[in-house]
Order: sequence, then structure tokens, then C-alpha cells
Amino acid sequence: MKKGARLTVILIVVVVAAVAAALLVLPRLLPDSPLARMLPKPSAGARGPAKPPQEQFAVPVAVVTASNGPAREILLLYGSVFAIREVGIFSSVTGKIKEIRVQPGERVGRERVLAVIDRDQAGLKFANAEVTSTMDGVVKSVLTEVGATVSPAAPLFQVVDLDTVEVAVDVPEKRLGRIREGLPVELSVLSYPGRVFHGTVSRLSPVLDPVSRTLEVRVRIDNPAQALKPGMFAEARLLLRQEQQIVRVPLAALVDRPEGQVAFVVREGRARQVAVRTAFLQEDTAAVDSGISAGDQVVVVGQQNLNDGDEVTLAEERK
Repeated sequence: MKKGARLTVILIVVVVAAVAAALLVLPRLLPDSPLARMLPKPSAGARGPAKPPQEQFAVPVAVVTASNGPAREILLLYGSVFAIREVGIFSSVTGKIKEIRVQPGERVGRERVLAVIDRDQAGLKFANAEVTSTMDGVVKSVLTEVGATVSPAAPLFQVVDLDTVEVAVDVPEKRLGRIREGLPVELSVLSYPGRVFHGTVSRLSPVLDPVSRTLEVRVRIDNPAQALKPGMFAEARLLLRQEQQIVRVPLAALVDRPEGQVAFVVREGRARQVAVRTAFLQEDTAAVDSGISAGDQVVVVGQQNLNDGDEVTLAEERK
């Protein structure tokens, strides 16, 4: 072959190889170019079987419709009933008890005669002395008997005022910022199931117990029927906050995330994460200041593994 012809053949081979390489590389480097779109797509056999498109999985969830209504923030504490006033009644003279005119549990008024004392001594006659109550109340106990020698040193009777009583409760240190005089309180005792007594915070101790880190708070209750007795065990519900209309959702709807407390609401078939600001808790319900509106479908089952935008299917709608 002549030298010129051989050079021509080599040149043709180089050009063909360059064109073939361009056809293979161009679709990868410039997939959106007009020339790349004109080229045939590589067959599945060249790169192995094509992968099937991934299916979108809808997460089954249960939802509750958020509602508007009244709610109360309650601090539940326990304590004992005490009489506000209790006095001991003494004799002002020495002598022997001649007569006792009252019994335990009997109501007495101020100046009511409780006992008569014989002041006579050997060979001497004295007028009898009367022991009278110093206040209105109920005789709690009789501490003497007829014939007993008495003196001004020991009480003869205990009289207690039951028309108004107090319940002493211990408030944890971290809750003291919410407690003030006049705060309304509801009380119940085992003796009267289903009955509610109403009172108010009357006074706060000036110091905390250094061991329990609690503050003694006294709750005053009017007790005209004297149903509440000193020594009764009482359940006190301090009303910290009351709202007539506020959004309420089940406590289970709230999820703790690194960015804070959130909930998921269903909108157009997808879960949407919302930041929630909780006002307070009422048993198993959360009262919400912001983040959820009345009528929102809030996820209460399946929310722990949800992410914002996940497709969901309603498996259950709860009341």
C-alpha cells in the first residue's frame, strides 16, 4: 500500500474511534444537550436489570379532632383538717367538782356554765364557783369528774370552734410561685364521697421545711354544718388557672423532639409537624395555647415515628 493511502486509512480509523467515544461519553457529561437526547438510550442488558420505582408507603395512624372548651389547671395535694380555734377552760379557784353540766360534743356559747366547784374547806363555808366557757364552740373533751379536786393549774375542758376549719397542705418548693392568698380550693374527704367543700388559701408559712423543701399552706373552709372534723384526711385541689375556652388535645398527641414539643396534624393526606405551646395539663388532656386549632385532626397513635410530610392513612378517628 502506498504511503498516502495508508495515512488516509489511519486518519479514518482515528476519526471513527473519536466519534464512537463521543457517542458513549456525551450522554453522561451533557445529558440535557440536544444531541444527547437524539441518541438511543442504553439497553437494560448493558447495565443489568432496571430497578423498579420505589413505592410510597402510607403510615396508618389514629387521629382525634382537637376541641375547644373549658379547662382547669389543678395542683393536687393532701393534708389534714384542723380547728382554727381551740381553748382550754380552767378553774379560777381551788376546790372539788360538785357538778358537771356538759358532755363531749355538746355545743356551748360564751359564758355557758360548764361545771360548779365546791370551795368549802375544813370548818369554812364559801360560795360555789362556776366554770364558764370563754368562747362559742363545741366541747371537745371533759378532763375532770365529779368529786375531783381542781386548781387553776390544769384545764378542765377543751372547747373547739368548728364553724370554720383549716386544712394544712405542704406545697413543693418549685410550685410556690403559683400560690397566693385567696386562691380557690376544692376539698373532699373520705367520709363524704362525691361531696365537694369550697375554701380559699388563707395563709402561707414564712419558711420552708429544710428537709422536705415544702411550704405549709393553710386553706380555710366555712363549716357551718360542722361536717368537717379536726383530724380528717383531706384531698385539696388548688385551682391555679381556669379557662372557659381553650384548645384541648389528648396528652398522647404531644411528642418530645430535640427542637421542643411537637404534634402532628393530618392535612390533605399528609402528616404536618407543628410546634406546640402547652398552657397546662388536666389529667390526660393538654390545654394548648398555640400550634393546634380547634378542628385539627391530631395524630394520637403512630406519631412517634412520623416525619413532616409523611403520607398517612386514617386507620381510626377517635372522639
